[in-house]
Amino acid sequence: MKPIRLQPVNKKALWAGNYLSKLRNLEKGTGIVREVCSYKNSENKILNDEYKGMNLRDLITLHFKELMGNDNSDQMIRAAYIDAKEDLSIQVHPDEEYARKVENDFGKSESWYVLQCKENSSVVAGCNTADRELLRKAVMDGNIEKYLTRIPVKQGDFVYIPAGLIHACGKGMLVIEIGSFGGITYRIYDYGRGRELHLNKGFEVIDTSLRASKKEFPLNLRKMNSIKNGVESKEFKVDVIDTIESQMIFKENKYHILTCVLNDCNIIIDKEKYSLHYTETLVIPASTDKYEIRGNCRVLCSYRP
Repeated sequence: MKPIRLQPVNKKALWAGNYLSKLRNLEKGTGIVREVCSYKNSENKILNDEYKGMNLRDLITLHFKELMGNDNSDQMIRAAYIDAKEDLSIQVHPDEEYARKVENDFGKSESWYVLQCKENSSVVAGCNTADRELLRKAVMDGNIEKYLTRIPVKQGDFVYIPAGLIHACGKGMLVIEIGSFGGITYRIYDYGRGRELHLNKGFEVIDTSLRASKKEFPLNLRKMNSIKNGVESKEFKVDVIDTIESQMIFKENKYHILTCVLNDCNIIIDKEKYSLHYTETLVIPASTDKYEIRGNCRVLCSYRP
């Protein structure tokens, strides 16, 4: 199976910025761009001619062994851009057990890699009190922000958000969100935008003891080829691959999701060249055991543990 190119799924948002809209000439107000998604009603269409008319869900079902390899799931890691001019809502995602019992869905843990951001940017990740009733009252009073933990971020930072952690992506940034299979979000606070809140379920799943983890990968320290772990969880892993000219990647029988987050590059497989421009994503199927990254670039490689 050759590498898979997917048609991004664009979604408007009240808080949308214009980093990606300008780069890709998207409709104004596009805040979410789903690069890889096999979740119900949000599946990417396949762009490869040989799979014309299929979406990612179809491809997984019909070509499971070639695409998924030794994966024991029929879902794929999700990757989506968040292009935010304003702060996103304060929210929380359920873990696997709660999502399965209550929503008949998957749990959702996620991570954010920062491609672009303004000075003094930050994300909400966690809270400074264990008192849930105090938090709930603060939501009603409109002053929950004083109980939230803000983490400063800059270009090249990677933040991991486990299920159950209260969080929000911050304003003035473009991040790629890479995470597990679920699609359930409980909105806790929305800055008076008038959208529905989900306080009962949200406060059932909030774990006030959780903390985010942040790793820094400064772009000015790229001196040689390297592969460093950006995020590691039981559902997904993401490696930060810096290539100066050329680098061979060897893998086991599993798919790799490659996203170019610095400059442009080419992926070479069996002497065939596949272009991968800045912000683009390419799915390398499990049936491919090695590939070359060629170019002065940074690529995120997402895969199942």
